[in-house]
Amino acid sequence: MDLAEEPGIFTWDLATDTVYADSALANLFGLDPEQTIAGLPIIKYLDRIHPDDKPSVAKAISDSVVTGDPYRHDYRVFDRSGQIVAVAAFGRCFRDETGNPSHYAGIVFRSNDHVQQDDLSAHCREALRIAQSSGLQTTADALEAILKELAKPKPSDAMPIH
Repeated sequence: MDLAEEPGIFTWDLATDTVYADSALANLFGLDPEQTIAGLPIIKYLDRIHPDDKPSVAKAISDSVVTGDPYRHDYRVFDRSGQIVAVAAFGRCFRDETGNPSHYAGIVFRSNDHVQQDDLSAHCREALRIAQSSGLQTTADALEAILKELAKPKPSDAMPIH
C-alpha cells in the first residue's frame, strides 16, 4: 500500500498535550514524519485543518474527551504541498483509573467523498435521462439544477494554504 493511501494512526497524551503519530498521518497533514513520531502538540495538527472545518473538529474532539463517546468526523486538511485532502477520522478518549481523560487514540484516512460525488452525479444523470424520456419536465429541471450544483468547484478546494 502506498503511503498516500495508508491510514494515519495516532495517540495523544492529554497530560503532556503530545500527539505521537506515524508517518502516514504526517503525510496526510503535511508534517515532518520524524517530528510526528517524536511527538508534537495538538495545535500543530489543528493548524493543518481547513479554517472552515477547524471549529467543528475542535468541538467534536472536545466533546469526545468530555463524554467519552467515540469520535467520528469528516474534514479537510492541507498536505505538504498545500493541497486540500478530504479525510475521515475516528478516535476515542481513554480514562485513567480515577476516571479522568488520559489518552486519546485514533485513525485518520483519506476520504472518498470525491468518488461518492462522482457516483451521485452519474446517478443524477441517469435519473435525468429517465425523467426527460418520460416527459417529467419538473423532475428533469430539478435534476439539471442538482447536476449544475454538483459540477461547481468549491472555492476552498482550489486554494492552497499559504
